[in-house]
Amino acid sequence: MNNNIKYRLEFSKTDRMIYIGHLDMLKFLQRTIKKAKLPIGYSWGYNPHQLITFAVPLPLGMSGAGEIVDIQLTHPMDCNEIKDALNSNLSQGISVLKVVEMDFHDTSCAAAVAWADYYITLNKKFDDIQGTINSVMEKKEINIERVIKKKAKTVDIRPFIRYIEVDNDGEVTELCCNIATGSQGNLKPDVLLEYIYSLMGEDFDITKTDILRGTLYTQEKGVLVPLCP
Repeated sequence: MNNNIKYRLEFSKTDRMIYIGHLDMLKFLQRTIKKAKLPIGYSWGYNPHQLITFAVPLPLGMSGAGEIVDIQLTHPMDCNEIKDALNSNLSQGISVLKVVEMDFHDTSCAAAVAWADYYITLNKKFDDIQGTINSVMEKKEINIERVIKKKAKTVDIRPFIRYIEVDNDGEVTELCCNIATGSQGNLKPDVLLEYIYSLMGEDFDITKTDILRGTLYTQEKGVLVPLCP
């Protein structure tokens, strides 16, 4: 019988750490847990590994303000104690923001995640972009070509977009959008941006765009609920 206790961690990933890939991030967290001397649980079998589950990988070069990971400990600890122990051993650019104890039978964050907020700073100001965004949101279908498992496939991405908001008050255009993010449906923000730029007759360059992923959500009866309550 598994008597482990499940905890959900919300953390930020910024600065130089945005250039650490997902697998390296996993190894980094595993080492940090050991340094913090947390009683982490391990899987059974010939190659035991720490019981750590990320909600969804953060793409290389993207910042995250509400990343989620589940861990299992072999005995209970105070949530603030876990948070302080990890932050004392983490590098600059990674910070644990919140720790909550979960019911062991709660759906894992990887299976539960469905939507995410993205805050996007474009490379310049687009005075007429609001009309383009209105056109996007009014469409019933947005069919684009995507390569999935080395095969070209037409995908309707419109159901994956809940909203897109425009902020044109500054020197550059900023967007805030909520799009599908998870195993049941996923829309990469750069795919959405490339489509928006094409409607404006502009060339899209991801290297000149800053993207911050914010809150990750699950969906319960049509209502979005933050993964870390």
